[in-house]
Parts: sequence; C-alpha cells; structure tokens
Amino acid sequence: MNVFEVFTPTDTPTVTYVDRRDRALEAALRNALRTPKMITSLSGPSKSGKTVLIKKVLDPDSLISISGAAIKSADDLWNRVLNWMDAPSEQTKSSDHEVTLKAEAKGGGKVKIPLIAEGAAEASAGGEYAYGRGTEARHTRGGIDQVIKEIAGGDFVLFIDDYHYMDRDVQAEVARQLKEAAEAGVKICTASVPHRKDDVLRGNSELRGRVQAIDFEYWLPGEIEQIVTQGFSALNVDLPKENRARLVQESFGSPQLMQQICLQTCLRANIENTLPEKQEIVFTKDAIESVLEQASTTTDFSSLLEGLHNGPKPRGAPRNQFHFNDGTRGDVYRCILLAFKCDPPRLAYSYDDIYQLTRRVCIEEAPPGSSIASALEQLPQLAENLEPRSQIIEWSDDVFDIVDPYFLYFLRCSSKLKNLAKT
Repeated sequence: MNVFEVFTPTDTPTVTYVDRRDRALEAALRNALRTPKMITSLSGPSKSGKTVLIKKVLDPDSLISISGAAIKSADDLWNRVLNWMDAPSEQTKSSDHEVTLKAEAKGGGKVKIPLIAEGAAEASAGGEYAYGRGTEARHTRGGIDQVIKEIAGGDFVLFIDDYHYMDRDVQAEVARQLKEAAEAGVKICTASVPHRKDDVLRGNSELRGRVQAIDFEYWLPGEIEQIVTQGFSALNVDLPKENRARLVQESFGSPQLMQQICLQTCLRANIENTLPEKQEIVFTKDAIESVLEQASTTTDFSSLLEGLHNGPKPRGAPRNQFHFNDGTRGDVYRCILLAFKCDPPRLAYSYDDIYQLTRRVCIEEAPPGSSIASALEQLPQLAENLEPRSQIIEWSDDVFDIVDPYFLYFLRCSSKLKNLAKT
C-alpha cells in the first residue's frame, strides 16, 4: 500500500479514518439529514474533521459542495449548484409550423416566397408551395426555483462549507432562501466555526427550530493517536511510544494536521510503501524536529507571524527590549509569541497563563502586566488586517484563543520565529 493512500491530509481518509463512536457523529448527521425540512448545521474548530465526516457519510455523487467564500449573493449560491448539475446557462426552445402559399404567376413565372431567407421558389400557375416557419424563445436559469425542481425530495445534499465566510448581509439573503428550499424538500447542510455557529439563525430568525446543530470539538489525544496507530500498522511500521506521543502533542487535536505530520514522518524515513516485514523505526529528537519543520511548510503563516512579531508601529519612543532564554532579544510582542511556544502547547490561554509564561521565557526583566494586556488586545486586530476574515486568533474576556491550530503549529515548528530574532 502506498503511503499517500494511508495518510491523506488533503483528502478523505480510508485506512486512517477514525469513527469516534462515543460521540455518535455519523449517526447524528444521518438522522438530521433524514428529518424532513430540517437544515443541518455542523460547527467545530478549524481542521477538526467536519468536511471529512460529511464526505464519509454521504455518497460523493449526491454531495453538492459549495464554499461560503465563493458566495457573494444568493444568486451565486444557486448558480453554483446549477453549475454542479451542468445546467446550461441559457436554453433555446423552437416551435415550428407549416404555411402553404398558392402561386398565382402566369406562364410559369417565378414567385418570391416571403419570410424565407435567401428564398425563391419556382411555381407553375395554380401551384402550391409549402414552407416552415419557426419561433424561438430563450430561457435563462431559474435560480432557486430550478434547483428546487431538480433536486427537492431526492438524495442530493447541498453542503455549504465555511458558511461564516459569507458577508453578513449576504448571509441574511441566503438564509431566507435556504428556508424556502428546505421547506420545498431540498436537503441542506452548513459548516462553520464555533464562534459563528449561529450565523444561519442570525440571518433568518424564522429558522429557529428548523436547524439541527451538530457540534464538533478538537480530538482527544487517544482519538488522534488512532490515526498514527492505524496508519503505521498498515505500512508494517512500529513507531516507539515516545515518538508517537510527540507527534500527537504537536497535532493539537486536529486530524488533518495529524495526517500531514504522519505523512512527512514516513517520507523522512523513506517509507513510500508497506514494508515486507514488520520493522521498528526510531526517530531521534533532532529527526522529529526535522519532520515537524518540514510539515510546517504546508501551513505557511510567514507574513502573519512577521506582522505579529513586529507589532503596531510604535508611537513616540521605541518599545522596551527584553532578553530571552533562547539567546535572543525583542519587545513584548516577541515575548508573547515565545510564550506560545512553551510546552505543553494549548489553543487557549488565560491572561494569567500568558503572564506566567512570559516570566518563563525572559532572563531577568520581563514585560509588565499592563504592557502584556495592551499587546494581547492589539494582536487580533493586527491579524485581522493581515488575514481579513480568517479569524485566526481572538482575545475576549481575558482569554486568548488560537482559533486555527495550523497557525500555532507554524509558530512552534517552523524556523520563522527564530529567523525574526535579534541576537
């Protein structure tokens, strides 16, 4: 078996698919989609397996997948559904009927037959000539009405991924039409991140009671480790416990990220196909670091990390500089980013957590609490300016959330933060 068939970071897994039976997600999705006139809403953190689940449960031939980022109006949504159906953008219908004219020419003269392009006909005295007349009508696509006519009551499912990427005003328009389509029998499923899980309802409050929510969470370490176990077992590889634990730790509960790390681990060991016999492969600490850094090339946040590291343009005097235990120096923004690199990794930090971690990374003097609080408020705005609408980090109620685990992975495992340092 080929390694790219085993570990599939950009596709639906088969060998390494993990059915989290304790959470009953597959059954919940099937039941929600079977409920008449109900819209199904999947919500969960980025890269937590929402899209993989729906692709696993549904027949791919019946799944109409549309990205919310591509929808600029309700018409865009239905046009993309019709594109998926290969529906023509315009149809021409003709209706024909026959007209008979009687020729009155004398002596076998020529009679010009009107309405026939380039047309002339020979007719003897008293003869008749028959010709066809046609009318044409052009019809453009019918939008939601045409979609309802084509797929309502059938097995097709309209899946709007990343629903939260739509503008708020567009969501309101789309939500109103989704209600109409669902009531007509079109099966609909949306996917969004947790803090935007109620976007469908906010777009149309009349959908309350008509939306079945299925909530995801990041995977537990034991669930993530099943990907490692199943995949390496299929390749006849025995990976030591300590190596498995390090890979699981850096996946941050993201199955997609775990797939990528495992794939890069195999490529680092030159494993491209199932080994003929069971073999234990042990990775040194340096080898694991190399694997993790290589995997970080698929999660590039270079511009964002540099922008957060530089912070906003200082007003007045330059910001205070501090010395860190990695041998570098920098301001409060570098200090906070280094704090996020501390073990054990996590995706949510309280203010107190961050304050204590900044003390851990500093030598002697550390940034005061007021400076840290101010920087934590600035970081999400900087991220929004650099990555509009991506919602990568958040600061709310004294809790700093790293919404996208790929960003934390890049911060921890790439060499970018090190290269930004002033020694």
